[in-house]
Amino acid sequence: MKNKKLGRNIMVLAIFLAFMGMGVVDPILPDIARKLGANHWQVEMLFSAYILMMAFMMLPAGVLATKYGDKVIMVSGLGLVSVFATLCALSNSIFEISLFRAGWGFSNAMFFSTALVILIALSHEYQKAVSLFEGAIGFGISAGPLLGGLLGNHSWRYPFLATGALTLIAFIAVILFVKIPKAQDKRKSISLADLKALFSNKKFILISISAMLYFYGFIVVLAYSPLVVNLNPIEIGLLFFGWGLALACGSIIISTKLEKMYKVKQIIPVSVFIFSMILLCIMGTNSKSLMIMLIILSGLLSGINNSLLTSYVMEINFEKNIISGGFNFLRWMGAACAPIISGYIAGVTNNMQLPFLIAALLSLISCLLLFKLRVAK
Repeated sequence: MKNKKLGRNIMVLAIFLAFMGMGVVDPILPDIARKLGANHWQVEMLFSAYILMMAFMMLPAGVLATKYGDKVIMVSGLGLVSVFATLCALSNSIFEISLFRAGWGFSNAMFFSTALVILIALSHEYQKAVSLFEGAIGFGISAGPLLGGLLGNHSWRYPFLATGALTLIAFIAVILFVKIPKAQDKRKSISLADLKALFSNKKFILISISAMLYFYGFIVVLAYSPLVVNLNPIEIGLLFFGWGLALACGSIIISTKLEKMYKVKQIIPVSVFIFSMILLCIMGTNSKSLMIMLIILSGLLSGINNSLLTSYVMEINFEKNIISGGFNFLRWMGAACAPIISGYIAGVTNNMQLPFLIAALLSLISCLLLFKLRVAK
C-alpha cells in the first residue's frame, strides 16, 4: 500500500517535471528570435516540431509498451528527454534547436503514452488518476514558463539546461521507487484490427476530432500569445505560471466537482464554448492588462476541458491503452499545427490578432461536434 502511494507520488512528480519542457520555451521565444535572427514562424517551429513528433509517436510508443512493458518505455523516454533538453542548450541555430525539440517530442511520447496507464494502475480511483494526471501536466506547464522566465532573463540556454537536469532526477526517482503491479505491467498488444475498430467507433472519432480542434486553440494561447503580449521573459514566465496554476485548478478541483454533479457530456460542450469566447475576447482587445487576465482565465477553462475530454473518451468500452494512444495522437496533431500556422498567418497578413480568431472558430466547431454527441442517443 505504501509502495503504491509512493510510486503514485513519484509518478505525479515525473509528469510535472516532464511537462515543464512544453512551456519552458515560452518566455525565451522573443529572445531566441532576436539572438538567432529568426522570424515568427521559424521560432514557432520549436513548439510545432516538439508536438508534431510527440503526436506521431503516440501509437508506436504504445505498441512498444505492450512488448517491453510500460516502465521500460517510460523511463527510456525520461532519459532521452534529459539528453535532448541538454542538446537544445548547446545549439547555435533555430534549425538545431528545432531538430532537438523534435527528439524531445519523440522522447515525451514514450513517457506520455505510458504515464496515465501506470498512474491508473497505482491509484484506487480511475477518475482520481485522470485528475492527478491532467493536474500534474497543468502544474508542469505552469512551472515551465516560470523557470524559463527566471533563468532565461540571463540566457536562453539556461532553461534548457535546468530542464535536462530536473528530468534526470525524475528518471532516477522513477527507476528506484515506481513499482508497477505485475498483473498490469504488460498490456494487450495493439494490432491493426484494434486500431481499425477504434477508429470506426463514432463516439471515439467525435470526441477525438473535437479535442484536436480545441487543442489547436489551447496551444495558440500557450505558444503564440507570448509573441503578442509584449512582456519581458520574467513577466511572461509569471503570466504563464498563473495560467498554469489556473489550468491545474480547473483539472484537479473544478472538473472533479463538476463530474460529481453532472454527466461529462453535459458539461464539455459548454466549457469549450466559453473557451472559444475567451479567444475571441483576446483577439479583440488592445489592453495588455485585459489580455493578461483573459489568458489566465483561458487556463482555467483549459484545465476543465482537458480533464473532461480525457475522462469522456476513456468512458468508451475499449482497451484503455489503445484509446489513450489514438486519442492523444489526434488531439496533439491539432496542437502541433497551431504554432507554425499561427506564426505564418501573422507574418503573411501582418495581423498579430488573426490567429486567435482562427483558434476561436475551430473551438466553436469542436463545441458543435460535442453538442451533437450530447444529443445523440
